[in-house]
Amino acid sequence: MTKTESFARKKCANYNVGKCLGVMFSRINGQIKMKIDSEYAGKDCKVDYGNCSYFNQIVTRNANVN
Repeated sequence: MTKTESFARKKCANYNVGKCLGVMFSRINGQIKMKIDSEYAGKDCKVDYGNCSYFNQIVTRNANVN
């Protein structure tokens, strides 16, 4: 397990035993909306590839991963 995935394991609400729950949030007209993204849900965690928008925007926004 890489350092980034280890951090996701501890801090990401979507991380579940190496898989992603796929829960994504967006703000539309001042309201927070939630959806399950089928591109992520049930798939291997993608944080090591840098292409997980939830992790990049929510989890690491104010945290030091390195």
